[in-house]
Amino acid sequence: MEAAEAIALVSDWVESQGLDYPSDGLEAVSFEAGWRVYAPVEIDESNPAAFLAMPIDRTVFLVGHSGRIEETSTSIPPRQAHERFVAGEAAAGRADVVFDEEQWPQHDTGGQHTLNLSDQSPVVAEATRLLDPIAEQLAQLGPPDWERFSSVFAFTVSAEVAQLRFWSGDQSGLVPVPVSIAQLVRQQRKVAAGMPAGPWWRLLMTGSNNGEVTAEYDYGDEPFPDDQLLAPEHYRTDIDTYPRARVPTWMAGYIAGPAAQGRDPRRAAIAAAADTDAGRSASISHDLPTLPELWSRWAVLSAAYVGIKSEWGPRINPGFAWYESDRRSGSTLYLLPGDRAVLSGGKWNSALLEAAYNAGQPPPDLYTGAPAWVNDIVLNARIRNGLLSFCFWWADGHWHRGNIDTVDEFDTAGPAIRTIDETVRAMTSQTGAGGEDECRNLLRAASGHTATHSDVAAIFINHPDADIAAATNQLSVAGVLVL
Repeated sequence: MEAAEAIALVSDWVESQGLDYPSDGLEAVSFEAGWRVYAPVEIDESNPAAFLAMPIDRTVFLVGHSGRIEETSTSIPPRQAHERFVAGEAAAGRADVVFDEEQWPQHDTGGQHTLNLSDQSPVVAEATRLLDPIAEQLAQLGPPDWERFSSVFAFTVSAEVAQLRFWSGDQSGLVPVPVSIAQLVRQQRKVAAGMPAGPWWRLLMTGSNNGEVTAEYDYGDEPFPDDQLLAPEHYRTDIDTYPRARVPTWMAGYIAGPAAQGRDPRRAAIAAAADTDAGRSASISHDLPTLPELWSRWAVLSAAYVGIKSEWGPRINPGFAWYESDRRSGSTLYLLPGDRAVLSGGKWNSALLEAAYNAGQPPPDLYTGAPAWVNDIVLNARIRNGLLSFCFWWADGHWHRGNIDTVDEFDTAGPAIRTIDETVRAMTSQTGAGGEDECRNLLRAASGHTATHSDVAAIFINHPDADIAAATNQLSVAGVLVL
């Protein structure tokens, strides 16, 4: 097909569809699968500022040698748009695809494997079809008596992680994924990039020796496991290549890194001085217990978790307390000399951070009026990943905060210690019902720094195998136990 034919096809298409787009004066440039047809924008080249008024999101038509027309935009990188178009061209015209093959040579699976793609778009159909050879080659890597496998591919355009595990009975083992399979996965991801959701960040596949295969695309709705998380720059490059309407909050913060919320001592001192000069002050928060109460409740709740040997729950360390939930939210409380403290943390799916990273809103104002000693050394480690969603500091007998009330964020990312009743419920959720009075007694004693070994042992009446020594040690480290 010549350029003139492609232009004529687009012109006829525009007129027949009644599109608000010029049908005259169109131009065309070639690419590997056909022609890129567009209406040129006239710019006064003598005026440098004129380029600033040039629209970014302009309609462009891709025309294949087959005559197929696809509408795209200049806001989509040409290479990405062309790759999607090529994938569509390759799949165009295939409504049903039937594969008559031996599934996996080492196992009798009964013959045909059929994919009915008639209800899918060409791109989705092709992406689905490309999963088959991946599963087949993975299966061939297993030991002779394998029963099932699971695999995870964490890919971007610049870095990759592949994990494959086989099971046989109650035994399992990891198997290296060869480059040839990684290439198939890479190609499948390129095709999948043409789907409405864009390219996946993780592909999870499972298979059994009877030929059953499942595949799941993971777009980062929840944080990835650490061993499947790539360096931030790889996700940044991937998003540059495949722009997305929305990036998950945790991912956006991870990409932003320390620059988004970091407050090193020099930066903190400059900010504190600027606040003073401008007359900006912190707000006093009355929504949290006093520091002594917060600290003692944190210690008692920690003792309850440690005593039943739970891997979750809060913990006390010399000079600071920490808490990590099973949903990737968490907080820390650092004690400082001179009756000072810093309480900070983050809710991993915080609406405040979502608005900042994906809705164009300013980041939450966590530090206005904060003294210089509120800095990275005592702030929760989430500042490294741009996921700090609350910060309070204790000074002069009060809790202080920036200009936004974030106590609701603490409710999710902190231990259950805002009220005594809340703490008792959290304790008995671990130690068992029927010990409410003993829990309250321990809270009262810890608040007065008069807790004893017997007080601690009393809350574990339902757990004769409790680790009383470890639980008691939490109160001892917190300084609320009678020695």
